[in-house]
Amino acid sequence: MAAGFFVALFTIVTPSKVRRRDGTPLAHYPHQGLWQELKNQRQLLQDWRLLAMFVPMFASEVPIIVMSSLNSLYFNIRTRSLNSLMFNVMQIVGAIWIGLMLDNWKIASRRTRGVVTVAAVATLAIAGWIGLTVWLYKNPMDLLDPPLFDWTDGPFGGFFTLNLIFGMNMVTVSYIITCYRRWSLPDSHFKYQVTVQWIISSFSNDPEQLARLAGLVKGVLAGGVAAAFGTEAAGLTQLHVIAYNFTVQAVGLVLMAIMAWNCVTATNYFKEENVIPPAAVQAEKELEKDDRRS
Repeated sequence: MAAGFFVALFTIVTPSKVRRRDGTPLAHYPHQGLWQELKNQRQLLQDWRLLAMFVPMFASEVPIIVMSSLNSLYFNIRTRSLNSLMFNVMQIVGAIWIGLMLDNWKIASRRTRGVVTVAAVATLAIAGWIGLTVWLYKNPMDLLDPPLFDWTDGPFGGFFTLNLIFGMNMVTVSYIITCYRRWSLPDSHFKYQVTVQWIISSFSNDPEQLARLAGLVKGVLAGGVAAAFGTEAAGLTQLHVIAYNFTVQAVGLVLMAIMAWNCVTATNYFKEENVIPPAAVQAEKELEKDDRRS
């Protein structure tokens, strides 16, 4: 972490100096004082699209709380270690998979890519929550006498499979805000979560606006994690904890599908004053104007 500070200090380029391969800058960066920035932050909370995405943001990382708690309660140390390792390995797999879906240029429509990806994420998430509910019914637990299963015991197989599913599902949400693509600026972290951020990042191409959106996403996400910890700390049964988290994620998936269909457009270029389109996009726009005149 200390090395990261120095790498950032000496290698990060001033945004105004960043250039695409065609030599064009990403945007204009007019000076904005503190008061103007506070107004910009307030405007985020007045955007109905972001308010609609509040639940998906809030629900992005809740599975990690549930799976970590169950892992610690049900398994011995070596089995917990294996489950934790594979959970994180599947985040890598999920990131690659979701990136291939969201950046798949064989699907020409960006909106279609979003809807298809939300459907895939929903299938995985719902299957995981239902499977976890069934597993808990079959393996009830006394908190005063935890079973501490080993990977050689029968219940391990079902939980291990669910652990892989939730590990993959975690990684889908952040990919979009950090990786630059032709039509949008994405981020990187977790699949449900990556999809949330991909949808939100499609609302703008302005780097400064995207930075604000990234902060909002992470702030709301942290609130969701805190609430999930709260359900564990409140002494609820694990089935009630799962019911809460499943409901939050399910509502989020419905909202994600609605927003992907209604709010994800082909491009935001020429819609934002400070954003500079790539040279090829500008050339296409000029050709369209010439065609209309002729």
